[in-house]
Amino acid sequence: MTRMTLTPVRTAAAALSLAVVGLLGAPAAHAAPNATGPTTTAPVAAACPWTKGAPASNLNPYSETDYANGSVPVRKGPYGECDPVGTIPSGGSVAVNCYVTNSFGNTWSYIRGYGWIYDSNLRYGGSTHPCRF
Repeated sequence: MTRMTLTPVRTAAAALSLAVVGLLGAPAAHAAPNATGPTTTAPVAAACPWTKGAPASNLNPYSETDYANGSVPVRKGPYGECDPVGTIPSGGSVAVNCYVTNSFGNTWSYIRGYGWIYDSNLRYGGSTHPCRF
């Protein structure tokens, strides 16, 4: 069994993004790639609409093992527009705690201490326990 290794987001890409924004001005919209979650277009100010934060561990004591379908990002919130915090390598195991359904009707599982992963990127479809806040 492969243990989850969370690969941090590279800062060089962030620096390049800031350089492009500095040259061109702030982008009007942001589209998330399909491989990392559902594609939507939203204004940058509302790019990551998640406001609830992390689910409390005492209300969500569950842990189920699932596996990444390819190299997939872990995000700050349950939307493709939310910033990535790392990547799970293809076939890597991950302990998911609970799930939410976002405003687009897509389910995302929470990885305690890391962030959110789009359930379609997981072999068994993510957690079976809804998150309680």
